Amino acid sequence: MNLNDIRLFIHVIEQNSFTAAAEQLNLQKSTISRRIAQLEDELGVRLLQRTTRKLSLTEEGHDLYHRCLPLFNELSHITDQVAARRHEPKGRLRITMPPEMGIFIMNDVIGSFMEQHPGIQLDVELSARLVDLVEEGIDLALRVGELVDSSLIGRKLAESEIALYASPAYLMRHGTPETPADLQQHSCIAGLLNHTGWAFTNWNDGKQVNLDFRMRANSLSFCREMILQNIGIGRMPKAFCEEMVKDGKLVHLLENYHLQPVQIHALYPSRRHLNPRVRLFIDHMLSMIKDHPWLIAQ
Repeated sequence: MNLNDIRLFIHVIEQNSFTAAAEQLNLQKSTISRRIAQLEDELGVRLLQRTTRKLSLTEEGHDLYHRCLPLFNELSHITDQVAARRHEPKGRLRITMPPEMGIFIMNDVIGSFMEQHPGIQLDVELSARLVDLVEEGIDLALRVGELVDSSLIGRKLAESEIALYASPAYLMRHGTPETPADLQQHSCIAGLLNHTGWAFTNWNDGKQVNLDFRMRANSLSFCREMILQNIGIGRMPKAFCEEMVKDGKLVHLLENYHLQPVQIHALYPSRRHLNPRVRLFIDHMLSMIKDHPWLIAQ
């Protein structure tokens, strides 16, 4: 069995068309059709149902596609790594990430990456907005929280432990919550994308406590500053507030109730034909963040 024929089969499925696959691969449509027919003859099964208007997978074709796709992706990853060792990678890499991630987590990652790969230039946008990667030509996005764009390829990198904090002055004025339900009687501060409330893993079967946030902002640093200004109770990464708790500037609340960790993902437009610079950066990042105090690496 010719593995290149399986690769052609996968490409036809991804393009959903013999014609589109032929154009992209610069091959004759008849050549691709003939080689997939040979593959079907060798396997003794039909993989595709062809009509003038529609291309669909048979059950056997569906099974072959989903079993072989991750194998070919991994093979592509390996060959890119080998090639990177032989040839110094060059070109521009465009990345977007939230400001605090860039400043407090990715600073060492980016610094060491650029030192190791002097031929790569980086454009880094520090922004909490949900950038359209395809529309804006971004190679890689690092995002915090649940993924909402299913058209992108997402890879979970890590989780961050979080907790609730308030200033002593705020608690003196408004009292200290004893259970998550008590939060509904308090002023709460959240990220701009957090619309409804907070969930605790060991309370109310993991269902969130619904909150009408008094303030929301797209900056973690600004939210922490508002907590210090006695505005309300905020949800923060533990490592971001530990020193202030030790200094008595902040109080860790509801310690017996555990907030669901925040997930951190890498997003890119397509696993197929992934920019080798993106793959190189992700591998470097994973090797660097595994011991970071803010993160639990996956």
